[in-house]
Amino acid sequence: MPEARPQTRVIRSLSALLTSCLGFASAHAQDAQPLFDQPIQEQHLRLPPDPLNPHTKPEVACFHYPGLMIKQVDLGEKGAARLAIIPVPPDKKPPSCTRQKARGERVVDTTDWAGYFEGVKAPFVFFTSDDGRNDGQGFAVFTQDGRKIFADLSGGLHRIELLSPPQRPEDRPWHSSLLKLRYERIHLASCSLRAAPEACWQTIRQATGLSASQPPDCSASYEAEEKRVPAGLREQVAADPSVIAYEVEVVLDDGGTVQRVTPVSEARGCWAAQ
Repeated sequence: MPEARPQTRVIRSLSALLTSCLGFASAHAQDAQPLFDQPIQEQHLRLPPDPLNPHTKPEVACFHYPGLMIKQVDLGEKGAARLAIIPVPPDKKPPSCTRQKARGERVVDTTDWAGYFEGVKAPFVFFTSDDGRNDGQGFAVFTQDGRKIFADLSGGLHRIELLSPPQRPEDRPWHSSLLKLRYERIHLASCSLRAAPEACWQTIRQATGLSASQPPDCSASYEAEEKRVPAGLREQVAADPSVIAYEVEVVLDDGGTVQRVTPVSEARGCWAAQ
């Protein structure tokens, strides 16, 4: 189906605004805290323009943190041409910020993740995807040795915490470096709430842990899309998988084991997949 769905986004925006207003008092203090560590230094090196793509602005960007440097080579195309994590021992100087690969540079495999650097919450490195889908943006968490340990689709990261003992029993094991994430999760269902609301909602509940007995009302989104497409495609629209947005809390360790995934809201939005 075509990707542009302005009516759907307006409906979802109104729903999100209402939810935000209800939780404003508690969320305001949390949002005032920065999600990521502040870099010690940030460098940007402009590269020669590509004569075949004169509108692009290629550059190398380097972000310095204690014991760590992140390099992003962006040639102006979709997604960075190279993302790299470079550990910097305490007794060593960081490498020069150049396009050339530095010694010890751990390049993120593009078949594993493609996108852009987002930030560091030591000892974890965050990247975003090179494109959004279903009104969400992919993000991934890497360790400093270049291992991807978690990825999901999000409508926005709201909180990132490092956990250290003592913690609640459900946050074990305490001997590992634990990371707690809170964000709006964008869940693509395998079924349509428009075509089979009850059966599909049971499938979604099993996949997400959402507890509401009744599914969210997706009719406005599907009806808007049905009006937009030719009459012969309307039945196909009804069969489009549904997308659910809800707030989630995830706890994982530095080995990539997800300790806990807990919904902390009911469904905040529901619309037809793009």
